[in-house]
Amino acid sequence: MIFPPDRIKFIVMGVVTIILLLAVFAWFLIATFPGYLFRQEVFSLFSGKGRERGEARFAERLRALGLHPDALALRIEVVKGERKLRLKHADITIAEFPVGIGPNSNGHKKIEGDGHTPEGEYYVCTKNESSRFHLFLGLSYPSPADGARALSEGVITATESEAILDAWMKRARPPWGTPLGGVIGIHGFGGNRDWTQGCIALNNGDIEELFWNVQTGTPVIISP
Repeated sequence: MIFPPDRIKFIVMGVVTIILLLAVFAWFLIATFPGYLFRQEVFSLFSGKGRERGEARFAERLRALGLHPDALALRIEVVKGERKLRLKHADITIAEFPVGIGPNSNGHKKIEGDGHTPEGEYYVCTKNESSRFHLFLGLSYPSPADGARALSEGVITATESEAILDAWMKRARPPWGTPLGGVIGIHGFGGNRDWTQGCIALNNGDIEELFWNVQTGTPVIISP
């Protein structure tokens, strides 16, 4: 079958257009940060939340260290300057993971949207396995220390400061809607760059291990 010149031209233009669109889409996936997040979301969707993987890796670590799961008193330590998260029992480091933090890496978080990752003593206050960012451990920011500072500076009200303190005493989730910001936590989608708005990001395999093996109330210490 012989196509007329106009038909051939139309087909060629269509093929070229498809190739260009595919090239742009490939560039978006590989070279842009939104593309990176899109790839992570697809991976999370098809790989599952990794409970069995995370529990198996953690159990193997405990066996290698001679630790019994029923005798653990876990805490999480994050050193921002090292970009490291360590899961510890007493003086024993059970696991160490690379992290990404907020773009303004130096200094403590003081207000919503400042791009800082908090510093201080917190605890895991929520666990969300339906998070967009694979898995999410919510942290008890703002703490009473954050609330007291903000109250003295006129950033929040006395009522808000009291609500933060009350949540801390109950080991519950503090108010996340004050001018100090909130919804700060540890989640997945990559710990190899600073890209969050203040959260602590891990690679997906690492957050799987952490998420499925720590409980709400676990202490979290974040240092500069």
